[in-house]
Amino acid sequence: MYKILMIDDERDILEMLALQFQSEGYLKQLSVLPDLILLDINMPEMNGLELCTMIREHVNCPIIFLTARISSRDMINGLMLGGDDYITKPFSMDELFARVQAHLRREKRSSHKSRGH
Repeated sequence: MYKILMIDDERDILEMLALQFQSEGYLKQLSVLPDLILLDINMPEMNGLELCTMIREHVNCPIIFLTARISSRDMINGLMLGGDDYITKPFSMDELFARVQAHLRREKRSSHKSRGH
């Protein structure tokens, strides 16, 4: 079972994501290292770019930014600071789910290669 950490200051988006991923068999768990992180950039106090930099010191899983920021500069900054993908709001749940699955498959392939399989 994959663990997805969702960080967003918009409760509606968190609830929508939780429903979608729980119905697909994914879990949101904070007590163990996640397999993937969905991270909003625009949050109060600490923005997602700063948080991404801090997360990267401890976690190597894919990080997908979900954000209303649409400039290419914001996208480039997000990717350069450790993000693996960037999806702008509003987004299609089908597209988000497909990207999440693609990143998880890629991680699984990488872990098999590193073990010599």
